[in-house]
Amino acid sequence: MIQENAVLMVQRTINASAERLFDAWTKPELMKKWFHASEKMTTPVAEVDLKVGGAWKIDMVNSKGVTYPCMGAYKVIDRPNKLVFTWSPSNGKDDYMTTVTILLKKVSDTVTELTLTHEGLRNEQEYKDHNGGWDGCLNELKKFAEANG
Repeated sequence: MIQENAVLMVQRTINASAERLFDAWTKPELMKKWFHASEKMTTPVAEVDLKVGGAWKIDMVNSKGVTYPCMGAYKVIDRPNKLVFTWSPSNGKDDYMTTVTILLKKVSDTVTELTLTHEGLRNEQEYKDHNGGWDGCLNELKKFAEANG
């Protein structure tokens, strides 16, 4: 059983520079190309105010047309090493926010180890939903970054 404030961690080694990956997380035109939980989804909306306290928002849309809005605010911006932002685990249905940390560790000029940590999930269902979602998102990011490196 998952306790309240569970911590989820997902890692990937990606054949792309840390700078390229950081930009993929922070530039709306790039976020639209990969920031969704499966290849059957799209991200028609991506908005970024890239400053500490600035808001971000994406809308993921599945193949049936159902929209999953995601939003939050930036807490730490340290290009190309670290990005920390808040995340609404309920797709904006309440005011509860969790925290996502992206760490980018340069292995070489063209290889980066990405570690995503998501803290503050309230229950087992949120943990399972986000574990699957982040796994899918990072798979999409890896495909995008390695194809467009």
